[in-house]
Amino acid sequence: MDPPRRRRSAAQARGRHARVPLPPGPGFRRAPGGQQPADHARCPRGERAATVRHCELVATLRAVAAAHPAITLTLGARVTSVRHTTVVYTREGGPERHVRVRRIIGGDGQSSIVRRTIHSAGPAPTVSRTASVLLHGPALPEEGYGHVFAGDPGAVLAYRLDDDTVRVTIDIPLSPLRSTDLRSYVQRVYSRFLPGTLAGPLSTALERKTVQWAANRVRLRTFHGRGPYALVGDAVGTCHPLTASGLTIGLRDAECLARTEDVAAHGRRRRAAVRAHEHLAAAMHRIFCDPGRTTGDLRRSMYAVLRASGIERERMMRLLCAEELGPLPLTGAVLHVAGHALREQLVTGRCRTTWCTSVRACGDYLSWLRWMSRSPGHGWGG
Repeated sequence: MDPPRRRRSAAQARGRHARVPLPPGPGFRRAPGGQQPADHARCPRGERAATVRHCELVATLRAVAAAHPAITLTLGARVTSVRHTTVVYTREGGPERHVRVRRIIGGDGQSSIVRRTIHSAGPAPTVSRTASVLLHGPALPEEGYGHVFAGDPGAVLAYRLDDDTVRVTIDIPLSPLRSTDLRSYVQRVYSRFLPGTLAGPLSTALERKTVQWAANRVRLRTFHGRGPYALVGDAVGTCHPLTASGLTIGLRDAECLARTEDVAAHGRRRRAAVRAHEHLAAAMHRIFCDPGRTTGDLRRSMYAVLRASGIERERMMRLLCAEELGPLPLTGAVLHVAGHALREQLVTGRCRTTWCTSVRACGDYLSWLRWMSRSPGHGWGG
């Protein structure tokens, strides 16, 4: 989700250059599974969401950059090293070229060569995998919405790219399974909580091996550069992709950096702005994928709270869209869900049996809240 100013800029760019189809949609439709009914979460302030193929987005951005009088766009180039303020690169396999600049900005992804040049850090830990597949011809349960199907052991997101194509992405826990066994596992476990219009085509795609796999890595956004070097986007860090916020955060990094020459000040502003979103991404990953009983209670309470309260739905969508920059909205949302879960257990659940059970349940929820207060780089197993 992009703020209005950025959406206007994108629309103007599409008017001047290649047109990118962006079918509008009002938000998300969540299907919790089991006997719970689906519900809807609309974009904040009645705005619209859009989807676009990666290749079309890249083509549009390149066209805008090429048309800008202050930008020299070089395609087919590969940076081989960065030496102080000199960038060394090759183009289409040719000889090395050198260009001296005043400032180097690394927007070159998780494996950023700029980051490796100025900061020694180990590889980002992998927390899960994503399987992505394009399905041709299926209908979605409710057209116009992005669909979230929640089930054990992970969430499935499905959204329409064009009149004929639906993209399905599946969050899969880490396991030692071989690739052939992994395909069978996905088909067996995830198809059961998908509607038939998607489960059948997904099974066919898995059998034909037309699936793209990606590792989901988490690196906290604590280092934004130093001296003449600055980092933006995934070069800074990454959170779990369930929130689908990488592009928005990267663009906001660039906007913030464009307003200052002070990389340290830029880093402080961006750390403060994104900290709550990192916690949200970690919490969403756990609440969808952790098989523990306490997390299951919280997951059901989250659905109940979101179904019952338009205010909570609005707050959750603002959090997902990275529009809430402070910790208070996320804290309020988490406490509301935890309070609902505890109340349900005290009134109708397992806490009605003995006081020991009540104390244990309270302790379980407090442990979850303590986990939320820790650095979001920690897993939930320890």
